Amino acid sequence: MATHPTSPGGGQPPVTFSIDGVEFRTDDRRQTAGELLALAGLDPADYDLARVVGQGQVEKPFTDDREIQITPGAKFVSVFTGPTPVV
Repeated sequence: MATHPTSPGGGQPPVTFSIDGVEFRTDDRRQTAGELLALAGLDPADYDLARVVGQGQVEKPFTDDREIQITPGAKFVSVFTGPTPVV
């Protein structure tokens, strides 16, 4: 998997985490859900971010302005919330 660095900050050792199975590495361990979605190339207007815990349980999605503490190995998934086209 590719590792995508984010901007430095915080002074702590970098932490690796994943969004939708893609690994990212950052020095900034506190970022908003919207910032993390943008890092993953997703529009926060159309997606929410949720943490995966335990045996794959997905927590309630975070609001875009919610600051998240990123821990080593944290796993997140995007949840599509945009309009669904009617076919």
